[in-house]
Amino acid sequence: MNTPGNIFRDRNYSLQSLISLVTANYIVFALAVQMCTTCTRTHWTLWLILAGLAWYNYYIIRRNRDEFAEKRTQIIYGVSILGMGILYYLLAVVALHCNTPTPL
Repeated sequence: MNTPGNIFRDRNYSLQSLISLVTANYIVFALAVQMCTTCTRTHWTLWLILAGLAWYNYYIIRRNRDEFAEKRTQIIYGVSILGMGILYYLLAVVALHCNTPTPL
């Protein structure tokens, strides 16, 4: 008797690795933006840290390929990457008050 492979699969199977990956992304990204950006420029180490973070994401997704194969997990991961762009704007532009003119 053949049983389907997903019959005993946990409902939240891919949630643990996704949550840990997204949490690590946000913590590393927020710290890197705070350390490496000013109003006038972005330091080159930010790009080095982001390259390391991209390598880490590739490694984790490759290692847990079956957990990241679900469409829902891929959508959540994509939205989290877009959220990092919003986080960059909030931390590097708004929080530093870069657009405020200097008084005469």
